[in-house]
Amino acid sequence: MDYFKECMLQIDSIFYRPNQFMVKNVSEEVQNREYAGGVFQLNQLSIRFRVAKITPTKIGQFVAFWEKDPLNKNQAFHEKESPDLLVVTTFLGERIGQFVFPKGVLIERHILRTDSQKGKMAMRVYPSWDSPTSKQAQATQKWQLDYFVEFTDNRDRFKARLETLYGR
Repeated sequence: MDYFKECMLQIDSIFYRPNQFMVKNVSEEVQNREYAGGVFQLNQLSIRFRVAKITPTKIGQFVAFWEKDPLNKNQAFHEKESPDLLVVTTFLGERIGQFVFPKGVLIERHILRTDSQKGKMAMRVYPSWDSPTSKQAQATQKWQLDYFVEFTDNRDRFKARLETLYGR
């Protein structure tokens, strides 16, 4: 089984199915295969999905999200073609979490390309279990944690947080 399908099955069984979220129209984005890149529908929401990677020398996890332009060069996704949410899943041993970034936040944070901003093709994410030391990383983690949920044994709290992030 390939990495994308394996990740989707795991996320569906842990996050979505037990909480009555319906996944459909799943499609891999092969240009970001290294990050289990794909898109799908979750109930009425359109989702761009990635799995972040732990890097050996820096705190946090790295994730890429880009497309090819007509000249076959990498570029940030444009707001007009972007799904409702960018979902970035993070793993550390037995810990698993998701960042659920709404399109509006991605525009505000200059991550999506617009007619007036270049956007970003990748970023570092800082799950709740990370303790960044640089001021910039701490500031990034601070805003990112507003959009983070960690899978926990407290099912009620986990479900409530999941429903908040996914707008139910």
